[in-house]
Amino acid sequence: MSNTSSIQNVSILSGVQGDTRRYRSFHLYEQLRLAGISCELEHMALTDLSLLSTNANIYILQRVPWNQHIAAFVEKSHLQGSIILADIDDLVFLQDSFQWIDSPDFVDPVRAQLYQENLERNRITLEHCDGFIVSTAFLAEQLFSFGKPVWVHRNAFSLEMLARSNEALINRSSIEGKVIIGYASGTPTHDRDLQLIQPVLRQLLKEYPHLNIHLIGHVNKKLDWGESSSRVHYLRFVPWRQLPFLIAQFSINLAPLRLDNPFSQSKSEVKYIEAALVKVPTVASPTDAFRYAIQSGHNGFLAASPEQWKTCLQELVEDPSLRMRIAENAYQDVLKRYSPWQRAEEAIQLLNAVSRQLKADAPSFPSLKIEPIIEPKSHVHLWVTVQVEKHPTLFERGLYTLKTRGMLTLFKEFWIFLRRTFAPWSFRRGKL
Repeated sequence: MSNTSSIQNVSILSGVQGDTRRYRSFHLYEQLRLAGISCELEHMALTDLSLLSTNANIYILQRVPWNQHIAAFVEKSHLQGSIILADIDDLVFLQDSFQWIDSPDFVDPVRAQLYQENLERNRITLEHCDGFIVSTAFLAEQLFSFGKPVWVHRNAFSLEMLARSNEALINRSSIEGKVIIGYASGTPTHDRDLQLIQPVLRQLLKEYPHLNIHLIGHVNKKLDWGESSSRVHYLRFVPWRQLPFLIAQFSINLAPLRLDNPFSQSKSEVKYIEAALVKVPTVASPTDAFRYAIQSGHNGFLAASPEQWKTCLQELVEDPSLRMRIAENAYQDVLKRYSPWQRAEEAIQLLNAVSRQLKADAPSFPSLKIEPIIEPKSHVHLWVTVQVEKHPTLFERGLYTLKTRGMLTLFKEFWIFLRRTFAPWSFRRGKL
C-alpha cells in the first residue's frame, strides 16, 4: 500500500463474544472513531472474508482461531500490503495454559479436547500475524518467544460504561449501618481465586456483625460460611449494562487472583476499573496488571497473603472515611488513565508505531488532540448497540463452524451447548 493512499483504515475482526470482545473490539472501535480514524468492526461468523473491504492499512484479528478461510485472507491481505495484527487479552495460545484453567466445563472430555484444539489454532494465527497487541505487560512477555513486535494497549472503559456508572452513582442507595464486601465473577473459572480469601472473609463475618458478603455471577455456592451463611448473598449473573448498579451497592470490591497461576497473571485490571467508576474501593492480588493500576493505600489496596487481605479489609470495614478517600482517588484515576479519549490518543501512537516498524511506506495516522467528553450520552452514536452485541447468534455461529471446521466440530459444539443448557453446575462439576 503506497504512502499516497487517501484511505487510512483499520478493520477489527473478532472471533469471540462476551466481555473479551467488548473490551478488545468494541472499545477499540470507539477509541479509533473518537480519534477520527476510519474503522470497520466485524465478526468472523458474520463476514465473508472474500468480500471484505480491501482498503485497510491494518487488520486486527481479535482471538481468531486459524482455519482455511483465515489462511486465504491473510495471504491476500499481505499481498496487498496490509499489516495484520493479533489482539490477545488472555493466555489462550499456549497448550500449557490448559492445566492452569479451573473450569468445571473441562470435566467434559469433548469440551476439553475442543478447547485445546482452539489453543493450537490461536497459536497458528499468531504465527501468521505481523505483530501483537496485548492488554498487559505480562502477556507481552509471553509473546516475545514468537520473535515479533508486541504493543501493550490496556483495557479501558467505554462511553456507555461511563454513562451507566454515572446512573448507578446517582441512584445508589445505602443500607444504614451495613458494610458490603462484594465479588463479581463473569465466568465459572474463578472458584480457586475466591477460595484464596474465603477463610479470611469467614473470619471477618464473625468479627463484624454488620458485615455482609455479596457474590455475583458464576460463584461456587457450596462454600462453607458456617453460622454467618445468612449474611452471604448470591446474586445471579447479569448483563454488563446492569452490573454497575450492583457494584455500586458494594462498600468494598474484591479482586483475588492466584499468584502462582500464569493464567491468572495474564488477567487485566478491569475489576478495578469497573468498581472505581462507581466509587467503590478495590482490594486486589498484586498481579502485574493490578500493580500497574493500584498504588496500595492510595487508590486501592494490594494484598498478597491472607494476613495482608485481612489487614486491608479490616481497615476498610472499620473506617468509612478511608473507604471514601480510596474510592474517590480510584475514580479520579480511572477517569484520567482509563478513559476512551486517553486510549484514543494512545491508539494513534500505537498505530503509528506499528506502521513505522512494520511498513516504512505506510501512511501515518494523524496525531489529533482528543478532547475529553464530559457527557458521554452526547456521543451515543459511538456506542455499540445491544443488537450488534447479540450477533452472531447461536445459529450464525453454527453455520460458521460448519463452513470452517466441518460437521464433526459442529456436532461437538452442539453437544457442549446441550450439556451446558440441561446440566446444573453442580452436576457438571464432577458427574458428567
